Amino acid sequence: MRKQIDTRRFGLIFGAGLSKGFNLPTWSKLVDDLASDPEVDGKVVLDVVPPRAGLPYQTEMLFEHYRQKRYVATIPEQHNTREVDFKIGADWRELIRKHLYSELKDDIGDALDKHPYLKQYIPLIKRTSMTVTYNFDDFLEQALLRERKGSEDQSLGFESVTNPWVQFRRTNAVIYHPNGVIPQNPLETPSDRFVFSEQSYVKQLMGIYSGDQAGLVNHLSKNTCLLIGLSLEDDTLRNVLTQAAHSCPGSFHYYIHYLPPGGVIDDATRKAITKTNFKVYNLITLFLDDSGIKAIGELINTSSCEKNKFCDFAAEHNIKVRFRFYITGALGVGKSTLINHFRNLDVLDEWIDHKPAILAKRWDLLTPEEKIQADDWIINQFKKKNDKLRNEREGIFILDRGPLDPMTFTHIKEWKEKANNILKALCPGNAQWHVEGGRVILLQGDSNELSLRMLMTKREDYTAERLANMDERLKQAYGTKNVMLFDTRGLTPSDVANRLGDIIHLEDYSPVCNLHERLETLKKEGFDVDK
Repeated sequence: MRKQIDTRRFGLIFGAGLSKGFNLPTWSKLVDDLASDPEVDGKVVLDVVPPRAGLPYQTEMLFEHYRQKRYVATIPEQHNTREVDFKIGADWRELIRKHLYSELKDDIGDALDKHPYLKQYIPLIKRTSMTVTYNFDDFLEQALLRERKGSEDQSLGFESVTNPWVQFRRTNAVIYHPNGVIPQNPLETPSDRFVFSEQSYVKQLMGIYSGDQAGLVNHLSKNTCLLIGLSLEDDTLRNVLTQAAHSCPGSFHYYIHYLPPGGVIDDATRKAITKTNFKVYNLITLFLDDSGIKAIGELINTSSCEKNKFCDFAAEHNIKVRFRFYITGALGVGKSTLINHFRNLDVLDEWIDHKPAILAKRWDLLTPEEKIQADDWIINQFKKKNDKLRNEREGIFILDRGPLDPMTFTHIKEWKEKANNILKALCPGNAQWHVEGGRVILLQGDSNELSLRMLMTKREDYTAERLANMDERLKQAYGTKNVMLFDTRGLTPSDVANRLGDIIHLEDYSPVCNLHERLETLKKEGFDVDK
């Protein structure tokens, strides 16, 4: 999340749990309050609601009951006229405003100071391109205005919208209300979009399938989001999440499963929740109480918790904050396709610089001079990637190929020399650094299928036999110690991406493959095909 914040590819999504910190009523409490209001007098209506009816259905019944009461007070000729219906709708929203903010004073300052964690997220809201809130209240806007006091900026500093597809005027601090917004100040106009009743709820749900929420799905596909105070019982949220997961299977988000004070969840239940949310919605679940949510906000705020401070603390307490994954495999096995699903992370492509024409030739057909030229260029590419890795202190890095891949394009009798050349290039002179280790994932596929893929890219020289040999050479180069073989046969690209996501986000990172040690071994011993 810290990396995504710095690259402006991070977003926050808030639900009712945020507003609960301001003592706002839950949806069920708000429905009860509306039913008890003398102007509605709808308790009798709720008494006959079907047992399994949801809150939007109950709200719809209360509104229809309220509208019928208002019709009684008007002459029959005015029933169902636009003027009367608009007036009834406006008055209904005023009732909602009254009960929504009934427990809050006019000044948000004191309530904001007492909120368990919102203040920690205000700097992040100001830095991110879009913050989503499913709440009707305008507390985020009020909090931003309060923080803006004393600023020389003549603008509001944010933009509040109810449609994610509008042309934003700002590059950051956009607050998006998918369900609409009812400001606390009665002088401010509520939004036209207001999803509170069964009719509007169903319309919103159907709109997801017709592209109405395409902007939000796109936002989830391009950014890493932290979901706070939300319930996965919301049909619209679940559908948006599943669409985003389907369109970009390598993009994962963080979901806070709220723990009340003293709340405890056993390990088996935690694992079940974690795996379900991950597989269905591409969510990484964090089990946190209010203090934990506050701490996350402080840790990911890279402005106040800068990199060296954060990484030094992690090192002091032996906490890993840097993770490296080398994806390798024979040509055509799907490395690039897989890695493209994970562009939301730090990806180091196969080649850092523009590939020279000489690499278009098959390695075993190169002249001695061309071979030296190709080797020097390729090894230099791995040096650049290794330099980046060793100088980065935090983040998740995915690399297309690892530093032992060049061994595969070399005769086995020359492996000692090649390993020595790689070590000298990546760790020159008396350098105190090493070839960076990590989790090595060797993709495997059906060699006949891979050869067909080669035909499609006009590389017919790579036959099934040659590709099978390349796979074997990679296994020989990397060895068996801490190297994961990943058989992709029979799996779709999405299946492979989902499995890699599981490896990256859920599985233990250690033990890692010591690539420097492996190169030192090959440098001294080479590879004996008879071993």
